[in-house]
Amino acid sequence: MDRYIARDPKTGLPLQIGEKGIPGHVDEAYRAPRGYWDAIKHFDIIPLASGSVQALEVRWREKPQLVSRADGIRALPRVMRSDPDAVQEQLKFALSDINSEIRVAALFSLPYCALVEAEYLFEHLNELLDDVDPFVRKSASKCLEIVSPVFPSATEEILSQELRSSNINRRKPAYDALKEMSKVWPEVVVFHLDDLLRLEDDKLRVEAAKILPSLARTKSASVWDLIGWALGDDSDQVRTQAARTLPTLAASQPRMAKILIENSLFDTCAAVRKPALRALNSMDITGFRMNRLCVDGARHTDPSIRRACILMMPRLFTESEMRIQAAELLRQETKPDLILLLEELARDAEIDGSEDEKNRYLAKAPPATDIDGIPILPPVDVPPQKQLSSQEKRDEPKSKE
Repeated sequence: MDRYIARDPKTGLPLQIGEKGIPGHVDEAYRAPRGYWDAIKHFDIIPLASGSVQALEVRWREKPQLVSRADGIRALPRVMRSDPDAVQEQLKFALSDINSEIRVAALFSLPYCALVEAEYLFEHLNELLDDVDPFVRKSASKCLEIVSPVFPSATEEILSQELRSSNINRRKPAYDALKEMSKVWPEVVVFHLDDLLRLEDDKLRVEAAKILPSLARTKSASVWDLIGWALGDDSDQVRTQAARTLPTLAASQPRMAKILIENSLFDTCAAVRKPALRALNSMDITGFRMNRLCVDGARHTDPSIRRACILMMPRLFTESEMRIQAAELLRQETKPDLILLLEELARDAEIDGSEDEKNRYLAKAPPATDIDGIPILPPVDVPPQKQLSSQEKRDEPKSKE
């Protein structure tokens, strides 16, 4: 069986490489936030985290700073490669400590120490999500948000519970983790959304549908099935969130987008029709199926849909077909500006146009020929002769002599 490789949720790069799970490299994007606990010497971290040393004075940014056991626990990720066994032992003790400040510090270090050894750590995380201290619960939710994109299998059940929580403060970090996970593990996100979109609670379905736009570029039939399912939901808000994927699908998967647009374009909710119309305008709309969709859209109750479909008719039909369709639509159109637009499309310039427009369609006259069929050339222009007066006419013969 292949060794599990933790990956960074932003870059998708492995967070650790090496033999027997010992990290040879840790991606910079997945490091513990810096703080004054980074000034603790390596050899002082374990004694301080275990409580053998109560406090130490360090210099952080040229200022003296007093650090305690909680700070030593926050510094544990710095020595997780050099002394992994001691780090795991101290972290497990801290996660079950009676002092809430120590438990919060342990949750801070858990995501980064789990890269070396994750055994039992996520069990502690699951328990601390229901801790009596609200600050510990908040820290546990933040911890889950960080580790879920990196350890999707280990946190699957925990994340599933948090996604369905009635408490918004616990549910929001779980959905943030799900959105971050879509960049690296889209198939895991699809697994969670498939269950969430079937729940009876409208709020949970709406929050689940908000994740769909981040999956729109994923070439997966499972993703397209989720989008189609959400577009048929009873809730307008769920359909609105799902419709946000249509412009993206129109650019990356136009054939699938055409199928989904057919229903969304005639949705009763204007917020669903708007992105569907935007997607339709950006697509190649040739073909019988799109012709039928355009004609049906020109009869829609929404004037903006009718206008958009009417403007597409010159791209879809020949001139004669367009005039026939426009004439039929004129019988039921009531909006003045659309009536003018349809009249312009239905107008035949050869019959209804001005004299100049009609003359453009007239055939040229055939050339004149004689009885033998030889073309008769036009007469050569003769320069006009000067008109002579009566005296000049009498004098003309003399001048010739």
